[in-house]
Amino acid sequence: VVIDMLPFNAMQLDEQHNILHVQAGARWNDILKYLNPFGRSVAIMQSNDSFTVGGSISVNCHGWQYGRPPIASSVLGFRLMKADGIIVRCSRNENAELFSLALGGYGLFGVILDVDLQVVPNERYQLEQFLVPADKALSTFDRAAQEQFSMAYARMSIAPDTLLDEVIITVFRVDPDPAVSIPPLVDPRMQSLRRSLFRGSVGSDFGKTLRWNAETKLQSHLRDRIFSRNQLLNEGVEIFENRSSDSTDILHEYFVPRQNVASFVRSLRQIVRKHNADLLNVTVRHVDTDRATFLRYADEPMFAFVMLFNQKTSVRAESTMAAMTREIINAALTNEGTYYLPYRLHATPEQFRRAYPQSKAFFKLKHKYDPDVLFRNEFYRRYGEGLESTENFDVDQRLSR
Repeated sequence: VVIDMLPFNAMQLDEQHNILHVQAGARWNDILKYLNPFGRSVAIMQSNDSFTVGGSISVNCHGWQYGRPPIASSVLGFRLMKADGIIVRCSRNENAELFSLALGGYGLFGVILDVDLQVVPNERYQLEQFLVPADKALSTFDRAAQEQFSMAYARMSIAPDTLLDEVIITVFRVDPDPAVSIPPLVDPRMQSLRRSLFRGSVGSDFGKTLRWNAETKLQSHLRDRIFSRNQLLNEGVEIFENRSSDSTDILHEYFVPRQNVASFVRSLRQIVRKHNADLLNVTVRHVDTDRATFLRYADEPMFAFVMLFNQKTSVRAESTMAAMTREIINAALTNEGTYYLPYRLHATPEQFRRAYPQSKAFFKLKHKYDPDVLFRNEFYRRYGEGLESTENFDVDQRLSR
């Protein structure tokens, strides 16, 4: 049984306190349209606005809002329907344990009904970009950060000759000129061209090189330089989605502390080439320490590597993808990092436990709040069954890694 929360999408803004009360089925694109006339924007969300609030906080997504932890840090509270049908309020002061478990809890602790979110001003931003070799990326980022910016990400080359060797760093600084109005909320420009370039890179070294050349040499002359915050967040996955019947796009995401970024990238390059993987995108973001969730992936500031691969929908391709994924997970673990849980369940149980040593306590608490295991999914079946009732496990181990 899958519960469809999409009809529950009402929202109301408390302008005085900058709090948005929103039902869990609301999509971010509807929220942006609602907030825009109030001069407000979303504090933290993922890079595409096609998803729902409930889904986003259930996986504890992060965005490219610089210097911010994952989305849980912007959640003030929510109502949760537990397995016994009782509805409770969860916050840092009420049912605090459930609050930390359900945020990034993958739906295992109940149904999130509605959420109170921190909102921020919809500011006017100016774009700056830097094309640098990968070994100069962190120092370039540091120099750019000396002047404050609000949003930032990097994109690494997927072209065969420069694979992960070149980086475009994109930052957005507040442009406070009071004489210039904030741009209106409009759909992203050049959607058809961007889609053609992106999908044209699938399975094609020439297409990947052409796309990287367009992004580094042409795009800066075509795109706008001034944006509103809401404009930057107002982009759906439909622009890039795979519409093929014989292949699928697979997301990966890994979190690595700064001191090990170079080592991880070297391993990643070697693994991708070894498996001749069809890598479509590598975006790098900065995620600050998560102090809100139980099953957290950022115990310290991390750089997040968000990757998109294309694979055929065949048994052989699936097996190859699984093997490559496990190698990349090992590379992240070796470099004191971890991996993101919402995607394919290719990690071994041993890898999962290494990446998330608090997982035994997490599943034991799952059994406490849902003893009959009413709420379950494939993630729980692969990694949680048989662990939730482990005897003599110290729940306070969740606080140490």
